[in-house]
Amino acid sequence: MTKRKQDDQKEARKSLSEWQRRNKEYLEKKAQEEAERQKQLEQEQALAEEKDQKNDESDITDDSEDQEIENDAADETSNLNEEADAAGEENDGFELDEGEELSKKELKRLAKLERDANRIPIERIHLYRALPVLIINGLLILLSLYFLTPLANIKTIQFSGNQIVSQEELLKNSKIDDRDYTLTTFINQKNYARNMKFSNPWIDTVDMTYQFPFTFNVKVKEYGVLGYLHENENYYPILTSGEVIKDAVAPESLPASYISVEFSDRQLIKSLVSQLEKVPDSVKNNIRTVQITPSKVTQDLATLTMGDEHQVLVPISQIARKLPYYEGIQPQLEFPSVVDMEAGIFSYLQGAQNEESSAEPEEKAEVKKDEKIEEAAPEDENSEIQNQTENNENAENN
Repeated sequence: MTKRKQDDQKEARKSLSEWQRRNKEYLEKKAQEEAERQKQLEQEQALAEEKDQKNDESDITDDSEDQEIENDAADETSNLNEEADAAGEENDGFELDEGEELSKKELKRLAKLERDANRIPIERIHLYRALPVLIINGLLILLSLYFLTPLANIKTIQFSGNQIVSQEELLKNSKIDDRDYTLTTFINQKNYARNMKFSNPWIDTVDMTYQFPFTFNVKVKEYGVLGYLHENENYYPILTSGEVIKDAVAPESLPASYISVEFSDRQLIKSLVSQLEKVPDSVKNNIRTVQITPSKVTQDLATLTMGDEHQVLVPISQIARKLPYYEGIQPQLEFPSVVDMEAGIFSYLQGAQNEESSAEPEEKAEVKKDEKIEEAAPEDENSEIQNQTENNENAENN
């Protein structure tokens, strides 16, 4: 029977075509490979089950299915070989059909193995390219979470430098809301500083800075008080900006020495403030009252009463240029005098001007320029300085 079977196989091989012989050889080779692969899969499956059965249930299921497919393929291959040897040429058509069916199953298996093999690890250059995108997305996520937490609304505002304006008034005028985010407060801090500056005439400058993590420091600089407007028995502060505060100050709250302005023209007051800012403090602090006494020639002529009982006649528009000379003239005045700076600079005793106006011009006495006054005046000043004093003897003779 064996010899007969071998003879039948030889005859069947001779009767097979070239393609059929190659297909048969391929199926025999695949059957051997599948048998070896089945052993490897069984070993891998045993190891995988020991390590982690729960996590690899799906993989074990796939492997079992693959194993069943391989077993079926092996069985079908062996059956096909036996049938091909026994049946010969009569079973050629059936053998081809079984080969085609096996090829489809094998292709699925090969496709799966090929997909696993094509899983190429990601190169570093691609990671570097994706890194900026990942960082930006991470920051956006963190920022979104930050805005959802109460930390986004926490902020502390500290004020310094304010003496007249209260912190509550500054905070209210700044338009900062407790519900505002710390980030939006940081972005709009210049606008808040501007709101505080223009909300009150006392405020000169406002500087708002941020200190990590939740603190905002507000430095306030207020205008000083130059004098007080005396109007209707009330005293209203005049700031160094030229503004007059509408809230009156009680007489008992007034300082020991101050400048009392006896006129209410707001434009003249601003001009007076701007001129006095350029006068030395030693002269400015000696002023007690300022009155408007216009003449036919000078409409803004002011009479300044000093603390040493002398009076100065000077146009408001020329105070910064002429009033500093008073510091050099004052030591030479022995009696209460009037220093006239309307046209040039000269002095006379208080009350002597009316007597001189009724006397003859020949009886008036002229006094030469004083050397000390010339030293006090600037070298480039071309205005003539005249000092006319009336002696007690001339006053008695007249």
